[in-house]
Amino acid sequence: MDQNPYIENEEQASEYLRMAISLLPKHKIPLSPLNYRLGYDFVAGKNEALRTALIEVVSQSTNAPTESLWGWYKRFFIQDDEALNEVRQGLVSIITNMRGDFEHSSGNLSSYTEKLNQFAGILHTKTSPEAMAAEVNKVIKETRTTEQSQRQFETQLTHIANEMESLRKELAQVKEESLIDALTGISNRKAFDTTLEQAIHAARDMKSPFCVLLADIDYFKKVNDEYGHIVGDKVLRFVASIFKQCIKGKDMAARFGGEEFAVILPQTELFGALVVAEQIRQTIASGTLKDMRSEEVYGRVTISIGAAQFNADDLPSILLHRADQALYQAKESGRNRVKMAA
Repeated sequence: MDQNPYIENEEQASEYLRMAISLLPKHKIPLSPLNYRLGYDFVAGKNEALRTALIEVVSQSTNAPTESLWGWYKRFFIQDDEALNEVRQGLVSIITNMRGDFEHSSGNLSSYTEKLNQFAGILHTKTSPEAMAAEVNKVIKETRTTEQSQRQFETQLTHIANEMESLRKELAQVKEESLIDALTGISNRKAFDTTLEQAIHAARDMKSPFCVLLADIDYFKKVNDEYGHIVGDKVLRFVASIFKQCIKGKDMAARFGGEEFAVILPQTELFGALVVAEQIRQTIASGTLKDMRSEEVYGRVTISIGAAQFNADDLPSILLHRADQALYQAKESGRNRVKMAA
């Protein structure tokens, strides 16, 4: 992965550090660099599958099995590399087999061509009917053999084409999964950064407007502290679902990091972006989060949003900085509100 997945600010990173260091000794997990990364991603809510695996183990005993830790690290942090390597090896195998099939087919055709040339030479000489008939039979036999070989080769080519298509789908799936946030199911920071670059180029080429929203869940740390990270994860998924519900067409919503979310609104001026942001804010604030099984009510979730419109000379960092300043103003003004960049 060429994108840094750890984009927390100093305060967030320090909090996750404290929580991870507290978590590992509690379950007698050695404080190694690899195990620390497992713990950090667990408390930061970066990987739902990892969280589920760890919760299942630690809920059954106070000790996490050491033999499982390396397996988890490989599964959750280097699985993309392994998947790509499997696709790469599959392609190497296909190309190797294809080369052998081509060489074999080429050899058969060369032999058949040689037989035809020999027969053509005989036709230019005086030959008895018996000898001519024998030569004709040889050519017929060779033609049938070559025809059968070519049919087999065509079948092999069809099989190879099917294998290539299967590998293409696997590669597309690996690429897609690398752009999705595992916890919320919406786009991740890597996908957001790529789409933002594309939006900037398109806006410059077409001289069209577009806007960016940056949002932050209000008092999210308090939710985690009071109700635990499982409830915190539910809040993140709930908020992500509202973002997906309120955008449309070529709009893009992503988990920006931690409890932060971002939206790209192509061909949208600032007024339209404020309308979308307000719809998101109101929809989230109008809901009440509760446990469906115990009926425990956790309360209302609110979100603060900053909006900024792209200027022709903006770099991605400058545009995001303006949106982040607007978000800061929204939080400083009392939270649960939308502010636009100056």
